[in-house]
Amino acid sequence: MGSICQRRCPAVAPRGVVIGYGSPLRGDDYAGQAAAERLRQWRIVGAHVITKAQLSPELASVIAQARRVIFLDAAVDRTDVDVRVVEPAPLRNVSHQSEPAGLLALARLLYGRVPRAVLITIPAYDTTLNLALSPATERAVAHAARLARAYLGRRYWALQARAWGE
Repeated sequence: MGSICQRRCPAVAPRGVVIGYGSPLRGDDYAGQAAAERLRQWRIVGAHVITKAQLSPELASVIAQARRVIFLDAAVDRTDVDVRVVEPAPLRNVSHQSEPAGLLALARLLYGRVPRAVLITIPAYDTTLNLALSPATERAVAHAARLARAYLGRRYWALQARAWGE
């Protein structure tokens, strides 16, 4: 019969993919992976969570199979958690380091399918060599994880670019 959540909340994230990326050795640059790890701990039905140090072309096949994709990344030029719709971009050159728009374009080129996608950017204040998140980025990670969970559950993605304060 399933748990009460499965009966009342059918397929919270049907074929949703969350990709958190950033270096675990560069302090706040790890924020994307940290937010994705929180989502993994919540065990959201239908969500596939991936953590990487950097995006790579191999992710295109996973992206092409998804219904929606949420990218989580840190940025030093932000002071708020920011959500942006990501559209496929023209492919320049495919390398071992990619960007969300390039991966969407690669998924379209190789597999003929592009899911809806957003990039949630998390402010990074300290990217020096260390293994800990700063307190401000830790709060932003929690907020970004909650936003990602909300976007996974939305039926319709009539999204506009927005920034949310901490």
